[in-house]
Amino acid sequence: MRKIYTSIIALITSLLFANMLQAQDPNYSQFYLKETYYNPAMTGINPGLRGTVTDRHLWTSIPGEWGTESISFDYYDVKFAQGGIGAYLTRNTQGENCLNTFQGGLAYAKQIRATPDLMFQIGAGAQYVHKTIDYDELVFTDQLDPRFGAIYETEFVPPSEGDWSQGVFDFNAGTAVQFNIRQTPVKYLATGVFGIAFHHLSQPDMSWIDDGQESPLPMKFDLHGYMQFRINRQGFHNKYFLVCPGFIFENQAEANQWFKGSESGSKTLTFGVNATIPSKVSFMSSLYLGCWCRKQYMKKESIEDIANSLKTKSFDALILTVGYIKYSKDKKQLYQFLYSYDMTISNAGLSTGGTHEVTLSFEIHDLALKSRDARRSAVAHPSEKFLK
Repeated sequence: MRKIYTSIIALITSLLFANMLQAQDPNYSQFYLKETYYNPAMTGINPGLRGTVTDRHLWTSIPGEWGTESISFDYYDVKFAQGGIGAYLTRNTQGENCLNTFQGGLAYAKQIRATPDLMFQIGAGAQYVHKTIDYDELVFTDQLDPRFGAIYETEFVPPSEGDWSQGVFDFNAGTAVQFNIRQTPVKYLATGVFGIAFHHLSQPDMSWIDDGQESPLPMKFDLHGYMQFRINRQGFHNKYFLVCPGFIFENQAEANQWFKGSESGSKTLTFGVNATIPSKVSFMSSLYLGCWCRKQYMKKESIEDIANSLKTKSFDALILTVGYIKYSKDKKQLYQFLYSYDMTISNAGLSTGGTHEVTLSFEIHDLALKSRDARRSAVAHPSEKFLK
């Protein structure tokens, strides 16, 4: 066990300090609730004010803190040139607070309504990324003994403490389309949204050590979709339930020296389905249940001692979700609470403890700026009649 543990430390350390290592963005299991994180075009896609808070902890049985916390707000108003504006803040922690990343930014999306059941949004965002590292808490490979662990002095000379942090500006852009499918002229069958986004357009340099080599943050591409189908059922409470399939594909460019060869990188496909079931419990309008899978695509070239059986295409996790949604009397969503457990089904095994993610989201509809015409205080949403 000690040998495995020290091997993991050595791997993490080598990843952190490989000259051309290019960091990968953290991802979320509940991506359908992190719309503005994955695509700035989703900013203000719902009427009124929306807020989301998420706490995610990765592989809880593995020593070290691997967590991501985020908070975001977005708001739509016709005074914003028929668009939405949003703000977000994310904190990512790796290895007992050795490496911390803070991201804060603003986003704007322009809304274009083609028909009562179809609208497009085009969005862009700017953020500031600030990273800090504590070299005193790191363990380097030349400190490790196969039997006794970290017992030697390292030859690595860290930079002065003034160089233990860095900050850069970054930019992203995307587009999205939201639509309804009618069963009859007055009856709705489904609603959905699809989007494409590009992150790290400027590919800022994230080098820690001034050795003449740059380490640009690789551009990331997202393709995502989420739909809700209304299933009518006679005799069922509220006479219907919702089936909600979705997916997200993330592709971030090469991370040289993660594995040997220039083709290694990070590609992830998450897909699955949620079910929203009407409930008679007073504090919830609908029960939320979901089952999802995450599949990762990686190139196997090295690290045979740790992951000898790593496949080119492997399922990383089975994601189980439970939660509830509260609607107002006129069927507008007020808030929702979701919990997800990522059951590790890759070669890492169940001993990792899995990953836990909790999200609380709320919406305040019909929120209008002062002095605006009362007749325009609420902007019709494509799926507003969907649940009625």
